[in-house]
This record gives sequence, structure tokens and C-alpha cells, in this order.
Amino acid sequence: MNIVETIGTAAVLEQLAEESAELAQAALKLARKLRGVNPTPKTEQECWNALLEEIADVQVAVEQLQLKGSQAFAIEETVRAKTRRWKQRLLAREENNDESTYPGKPENP
Repeated sequence: MNIVETIGTAAVLEQLAEESAELAQAALKLARKLRGVNPTPKTEQECWNALLEEIADVQVAVEQLQLKGSQAFAIEETVRAKTRRWKQRLLAREENNDESTYPGKPENP
């Protein structure tokens, strides 16, 4: 069964948006747990499990869009460029000894 053909692209996009919002919430909850500043009753393992589940949900929705060929290549190129830029920013911070952009030490180096 092809999900997009069954429910339509718009419905898959709605599902992707919903799952993305849930992923954001799970990431924020885990960050709260790791920082320990704003308590949450969930254990760290529960927070990790929730994050992994939401990552999977987002991945399923993205895969249903069946991005292939030039679209998939464009996404891969964008991922590489964004990863490279993130690393460059971190290197620049280290070189300038500047923590103003990314304050604090990593919790899990």
C-alpha cells in the first residue's frame, strides 16, 4: 500500500508537521533533564526513548514523501553544507575563545 496515494501528499505533510512538533517537544524535554535546571518527573532514559520514538516518526513521514532522484540529492547536499557550516561555527568559537554564541560546557562531551 502506498500511503501517499491512499491519503494524499497534504495529509502526509500534516503528519510530518505534527511529528516534527512532537520531536521538538521531546528534544526540549531531554535538554531540560540533562541541564537539571528546570525539573521534569521523567527519567533521562524515558526522555531518550521519547526522543528516539519521535525521530522515527519524523523519518517515517519523510520517507512517505518518496523523495528520490534530484530531490534526494539536493537534500543530501544541503545536509552536508549545513553540517559543514555548524562545524565551522564551532571551530570559529574555539579559535576566538568566544562562548557568547554557545555558552556553557557540553553535558555529554
